[in-house]
Formats: sequence, C-alpha cells, structure tokens
Amino acid sequence: MVKLGLQIKCTMVNVTNLSPVDKDNFGWCLIVKCPQCGEEHKKDVFLVKNETHEIAGSRGTANLVMSCSFCKKHSNVDIIENNIAYNSDDSESFKTMMVAEFRGIEPVSFRPEGEWTCSAENSSKTFEITQGSVFVTDGWYDYDDEAACEVAITEFEHKFVKLK
Repeated sequence: MVKLGLQIKCTMVNVTNLSPVDKDNFGWCLIVKCPQCGEEHKKDVFLVKNETHEIAGSRGTANLVMSCSFCKKHSNVDIIENNIAYNSDDSESFKTMMVAEFRGIEPVSFRPEGEWTCSAENSSKTFEITQGSVFVTDGWYDYDDEAACEVAITEFEHKFVKLK
C-alpha cells in the first residue's frame, strides 16, 4: 500500500478557493499503470469518494477496483481525503488536493476534468468552471463585474507525492 497525494500548482489572479464543485461525487480523472508489468491502462479511470466497490477475495471495499488488462494483477485505490481547496495564498505553489492509498496500481497523470468552482477574491461572486480541462490547455479567464477586474487560473501543473 502506497499513500500518495495529488498536488496541483497554478497561478490565480483575483480568485481563491478553487475546488471541485461536489467533492464527494467528483471524478478524479487519472491515467494509471500496472507497476508489475508496466502496462499503462488504455482509458482514463475516475476515482470517486462516494463510489465503493467490493475487493475480490476480501471483505473490504475501495473507491476503485480493477485488474491489469495485460498481466491480470488486481489493484484498488481508496480516497482518504479530498476536502481541500486551493487558495490564493497557495498560488504558484504545490498543494495537496487529494490523498489516496494505491494498492497494486500506480498513477501516471491527472486530468482536471469535471466541474470546478472558485470564489472572487475582491467580491462575493462565485464562478463555476464547467470543464476543468481548460486549466491545462489555455487557462481559465473571466471577469468579475462586482469588483471590475479580470479573474484567471493559468499555468496549471500537477504531481503525485509519496506521503507517510
């Protein structure tokens, strides 16, 4: 069992509290591979806190249960924590957004798919970002008409870090 944290880093302009809209039902989109044979899973997998599956040959459950399509090794992932927001104070620094236990599977990459939300830093306005993948491609830009200023999230990066 390996406990890993998914960390993100981005530049935030006049916004704070970036997080998935519905943290418990959000699908953390991962690209994974089998550490035994090195085979990368051909499709993205979605890790959802409120989704549980039984682990074959065990009385336990996990948020994601799968087997390698090449070597048939069984693996599972369980989210430990995902109620974390990326704040304006975190801008341009890596911060852990989700922590999970990975058993027999290794994350390769993360895609910020799905719905995200953030708050204006200088007003009471809240922004819904319907497709998080825009962070990676062009960045996200909008306008806060209450504070009369541009808002943006750019230079999105991620990494996985081993935790104790």
